[in-house]
Amino acid sequence: MRRFVLALLAIAFSTFGLSSAALADKCPAEGFVKSAGQAYDRAAAAGSASAFASAAARFSDLRSLSFFALGQYRKDLPKSREAEYLDLTRNFIGNTLKRHGSGLRGGNLEVIDCDASGSGLVVTTRSASGKKIVFRLARAGGGYTVKDVNMQGIWLAQQMRSKFTGTVSRKGIDGLFAYLGG
Repeated sequence: MRRFVLALLAIAFSTFGLSSAALADKCPAEGFVKSAGQAYDRAAAAGSASAFASAAARFSDLRSLSFFALGQYRKDLPKSREAEYLDLTRNFIGNTLKRHGSGLRGGNLEVIDCDASGSGLVVTTRSASGKKIVFRLARAGGGYTVKDVNMQGIWLAQQMRSKFTGTVSRKGIDGLFAYLGG
């Protein structure tokens, strides 16, 4: 019976042209993603790396993201330099989002797809200007946190990990601090 109902739904969607956008209306993280999008939109309008960093801090766990970016070199970060590293990483995130976040300008995000992925969600949105922005979310308390964001085909956390581990591999942890501007 369940397969029959699913088959009927599939036929209805294809026959009547219902898109994934219609399904996205039931996305449990829609409000969270739209709030994050509005914060990023305000940061893009301001053209400010610090505004992007503040928005990222509000909707993401920057500490976890920063330590993820170190990959296998996490153990090489001296405890005495963690605060400095987190501050430099926050600035890096702000600058990266500023560079790739221009697609968020122009208003609210439209949720076009919402898929469960492991213990979280992958929410695909489109900005008023037509740019696609994808949020990888995890459950946090009674809500969500952004684990990664894809703007203009660039996954932020993955880009950070690649750059940071590559830098540490070539120049050591002090080289990473120099790269991040410290």
